[in-house]
Amino acid sequence: MPSTHWSSRASRKNRYSRRPIRVTRRPAKRDESLQEVSSPHKEVILLEQKVRHSESHFKVHLTWDISFWVAVIFVLGSTAWIINGFYLFLPLLGIGSDDFPATAWSAFVGGTLFEIGSYLMYVEALNTGHEQLFGPALRELLGHASQTVPDGGSPDSDSANAEKGLTGSGDSGRRRFKFRWIGIGSWRELGFLACFIQMWAATIFWVSTITGLPNVISGFPDDPPTAITDVFYWTPQVVGGTGFIISSLLLMIEVQKKWWLPNLRSLGWHIGFWNLVGAVGFTLCGALGYASLSSSGVNYQSVLSTFWGSWAFLIGSVVQLWETLWREDPAPKED
Repeated sequence: MPSTHWSSRASRKNRYSRRPIRVTRRPAKRDESLQEVSSPHKEVILLEQKVRHSESHFKVHLTWDISFWVAVIFVLGSTAWIINGFYLFLPLLGIGSDDFPATAWSAFVGGTLFEIGSYLMYVEALNTGHEQLFGPALRELLGHASQTVPDGGSPDSDSANAEKGLTGSGDSGRRRFKFRWIGIGSWRELGFLACFIQMWAATIFWVSTITGLPNVISGFPDDPPTAITDVFYWTPQVVGGTGFIISSLLLMIEVQKKWWLPNLRSLGWHIGFWNLVGAVGFTLCGALGYASLSSSGVNYQSVLSTFWGSWAFLIGSVVQLWETLWREDPAPKED
């Protein structure tokens, strides 16, 4: 359904349909034409993204769409957490037996995927309006890593202008955006603020998935040192989960016309809502975990919170994946 107003989330997710592009043929000097093909992969990708299927509502270049990969990674991460939830919850119902290594490693996989997805969310917000540069920037990054790209890189990687984020283009006067993998965006943008908090929350939460691995904490999970377990295992879950709650609330408010009025017609709002439910579940898991060894009832609720929280995250991630597949018409300009 066409959008009735401009949305910062839709812009960040590159959901607005591009207008048809008119190509005008101009005579070019030989030396200038040679200069234009100095970075063929980048130019081909950018041209393809701009010209082909410009009126299509289905995104045809998902390979180079960072929003798509964010959603895919969160779907995989949520699935890993659901598997972890089954490993934890089924033994409490008398089905199967405890498998601590499988439980620990599935949590580590889920936490790692959430960390990667949250970082890409941050990168996405950092480069809002220039998502089409993700493919070329990734190719260039991988090329440098494999030493197949010269140190000079492409015109967009001029180190002298990296901090400015812009490079000049000779006499043409064009200003070219520098794709950033790290940096600071505008604190006034709720989208960037939410993604920044999400990244740090995922990083803190990730600590608990590392300390929860076998032999990291002596005697864990049956008879571990209480102080060490509380500080390095349960507390990161509470702090990280709280960060997830704040991030989800900001993402919901971002798509609302009024901060107190839910926007039920927005996919972004529903994504934020289900992520909020999942975040509450993960936070409760950590908060109840402090007393899980002394009370079987508290332990049951702690495990159950992880289980339903994981399903909530999966629902939000699937909706987010659907959101990234389609474009919408931007709001018509008002006179």
